[in-house]
Amino acid sequence: MKYQAVTLKIGFWHPFGSHAGEDRCEILERKKGEIAKNGWTLWSFQHRTQETLGIWLDEVQRKKRAKKRVKIYVYCSAGKGSKDTKSRPKYCSYYIPINSLQEKKIPSKIKVPHPMKGKSKTGTAFMVKHIIYPDTKKRIAVEWYKDGKWEKRKLPTRPEYLIKRGKGALMPEYSVILELEYPYLAVVGRR
Repeated sequence: MKYQAVTLKIGFWHPFGSHAGEDRCEILERKKGEIAKNGWTLWSFQHRTQETLGIWLDEVQRKKRAKKRVKIYVYCSAGKGSKDTKSRPKYCSYYIPINSLQEKKIPSKIKVPHPMKGKSKTGTAFMVKHIIYPDTKKRIAVEWYKDGKWEKRKLPTRPEYLIKRGKGALMPEYSVILELEYPYLAVVGRR
């Protein structure tokens, strides 16, 4: 396990619970193994539009320009009250990094089970290089991004949000933190 102190400048909130028939511990073990074998992994979450992902990336880049050496983290919820989706997951076969239009095959060492509803054949994923077990789980005052502005009211527990350290309410309890690698986000899908 990697224990370390983490300082949030800008990152993401992610509701984390059982998913695609795996419990939280199984997911963490699988993802740690994928990172060990491949150097990074994809961690899927609810579908977001290219526009939303682009806006998130722009905000992250703006913060990184203002403060050099900013690491981008995802705070994963403690999972209280989370439930697995009823949709049967399908394994994604490709990803498209947010800063590219080029579709890439998901490496064979990475598995991305994602529930696909209706005609949708895509989801969204974080590009993860480390899973961090924080040495303390101090709750941080954050602001969260919605509809072109930073909100200070209490962060909703669902779905994913872009967050930054700020003057808002304390973020909900979290369990683990994901450190992302550039370009941080990707569209995932299956053919």
